[in-house]
Amino acid sequence: MEVNEIIAWCREKSVELDRVLILSKVPTDCDDRVVYDVLDTVLGIGKCKVLDRHSDETKQYQFILIEIACSISEISIPSEIGGPEVGPWYTQVVHVAAETPKQREEEFQSKLISFLQKEGKSLADIPSVVSPAPDLNTKLVDAINSLVQTCHVASSEERVGYRRLRPFSGFIPTPPGEDEYEVWVEQTTHILEEWQCSDNIKKQRLVECLRGPAADIVRFEKTGNPTATFSDYLSVLESTFGTTEDAADLMLKFGALTRMRRKKLSAYILRLDRMLHSMLRKKGIEYSALNHLRMRQIVRGALSSDLVAMRLRMTHKLCAPPSFNELMKEVREEENIANSRSSLQSKVAVSVVSSAKKESSANTNLADSEVEKLKKEIRGLKNEVSRLSAAAKEPVTHDRPTMHSLSATAESKTPIRPVIKAGVFCYRCGEDGHLKRDCNNEENLRKVNQRLIRMRQSSGNFSGAQ
Repeated sequence: MEVNEIIAWCREKSVELDRVLILSKVPTDCDDRVVYDVLDTVLGIGKCKVLDRHSDETKQYQFILIEIACSISEISIPSEIGGPEVGPWYTQVVHVAAETPKQREEEFQSKLISFLQKEGKSLADIPSVVSPAPDLNTKLVDAINSLVQTCHVASSEERVGYRRLRPFSGFIPTPPGEDEYEVWVEQTTHILEEWQCSDNIKKQRLVECLRGPAADIVRFEKTGNPTATFSDYLSVLESTFGTTEDAADLMLKFGALTRMRRKKLSAYILRLDRMLHSMLRKKGIEYSALNHLRMRQIVRGALSSDLVAMRLRMTHKLCAPPSFNELMKEVREEENIANSRSSLQSKVAVSVVSSAKKESSANTNLADSEVEKLKKEIRGLKNEVSRLSAAAKEPVTHDRPTMHSLSATAESKTPIRPVIKAGVFCYRCGEDGHLKRDCNNEENLRKVNQRLIRMRQSSGNFSGAQ
């Protein structure tokens, strides 16, 4: 760990640099009791206290900040401690030398020269400003130091161009081009907190975006409180244009907030987080309680049929509540998986229905073609039967016999057979030369059907064929 990081860490924990010891390469699962045992066994430094822990880049080991009772310079600390059971740990200390008056004077002179250069002056111009005291004395040092602290010197960040805040006037209804107060104040607060500039610059940029009643409210606040900060400006705007609900009312409203049907769980989480930040702005909750309250309300207000919410219900008591980023990432991944699965099922169902329709259409077309073919055959058979029936009903013509033939017939006593037309056959046996009423042969319907089919094919199967 770098020295500047250790110094910032010690300032954060309000501990002196000469009374801290940094342990590195310590496993993340090592508790405080093991650390105390190792320090007492190896170093014997007496009373000590574990102040804080930071994970390293690998997330497998951690740095431990330890406060000891005595000064670092009074004891001898090896560079490596530990044992076979816990592994090697590395120690790191910061030796801070006492600051001398000469060093303080040099630091002041550097600040003074920097200030004079920015104002276009030099050290030679100081006697003309302070003539009674040509030498630097204590009063002059205090006066210039106070001047440096009170005068605003624009930093490089403040001189860089910036994007102005969105305008806000406070008129009702909201004019075109402006946002409602809740939307505006949420965005403005976030941007002002992110800007790395002085409070005066933040106040100036805030006043630039105000119009109408909102500008009047801030001007009244500045008149009554000349030392007001940008937070005071936002507070008076909140009192004038913000919601009249206090933190308790918002908490009740938050507890009654449930997920609407046909809305995703991620959208419900966004609504919860927006209301949580409203309560945080009203100072109704602490920042450390956001994750717990969010998870508790998700478990209560989500739909019982939601699979993602069901899994959160089963696991939220077994582990610490996740942060907003972790929770939103997990929920959106589950929703994407569910959407992909449902879209795949719908595509499969559509393809199955389409295949069934195609098969049904093919079967219908095949059946229709078969029916038409049969209908044509039936019509042809009906026509053929009608034609044969008409031919059968025609009278049989005989040659008129002469007297000679009659006498010959009478003498021979042989019957005269009628003349049969060509193409007429017996409907009983299928043979030519006689009709069914004169047939004495055995019935042969198969041969009759074959003779009928041949006659239909030769004459055609359309209506009226001869």
